[in-house]
Amino acid sequence: MRKLSILLGLVAVLMTAEVALAGSRVPGSFEVANACAASCRAAHNQCRIATKGSGACDARLQACLSGCLRR
Repeated sequence: MRKLSILLGLVAVLMTAEVALAGSRVPGSFEVANACAASCRAAHNQCRIATKGSGACDARLQACLSGCLRR
């Protein structure tokens, strides 16, 4: 029970920090990065399913995520 309280407290602090920092970011940049990363992860999951867990999928994921950072 105590661990749950600590976890919920940490989540609350992080959410508060996110709201506080939201005004200092370029509008939409965080959302675009999240959408790009989500797309990369979805493609990674499909690759892992199609290739039965090939390590090449991990390399593609890394390249995709690196591309998200360059945007």
